[in-house]
Amino acid sequence: MHSAGYRTNAVLTMAGTMLLVLCFLVASTDMFHRSSPSGTVEIAKWHKFESSRGNDEAVMSFAANFDLSSCFSWNTQQLFTYIKLEYETENHKRSEVTVWDGIVRNSEHARIYTEALPNKYKLVDHGRGLRGQPVNVTLAWNVMPFVGKLSYSEMRFPAHFPKEYLGA
Repeated sequence: MHSAGYRTNAVLTMAGTMLLVLCFLVASTDMFHRSSPSGTVEIAKWHKFESSRGNDEAVMSFAANFDLSSCFSWNTQQLFTYIKLEYETENHKRSEVTVWDGIVRNSEHARIYTEALPNKYKLVDHGRGLRGQPVNVTLAWNVMPFVGKLSYSEMRFPAHFPKEYLGA
């Protein structure tokens, strides 16, 4: 006859194996989900664009109209969404600055339409090379499932920094 410890070990090993197989099956079914997000993000207004202590600083608001509800499946826990600005200067060949972020917990809140979405974080670039430079306004999102692999997608929209500094 087997001891209680041996029986407990067998039951817990079987339960762990079954849980692992179930998680694998859940993650593999979500691999076939295809999303089709749509939208646009534009810089609606530059509230501040100035040089401060040798650095360019900017505060802006965005006209955002996007629908990420197709990114949700039955295995999606939440989306981490953010808007970043991507640009190049003479001193820095590639710069990415996150200026807004948010967490979307369900598909009902995945549709955002606003004419004046303010940035959460101001843009500060080391140097004075942003005037008139091209910039990509990028809407990016990470899909965080309950079980499985994280995924990342983004949409880019071209824009330009103002040609001259603006006051506060």
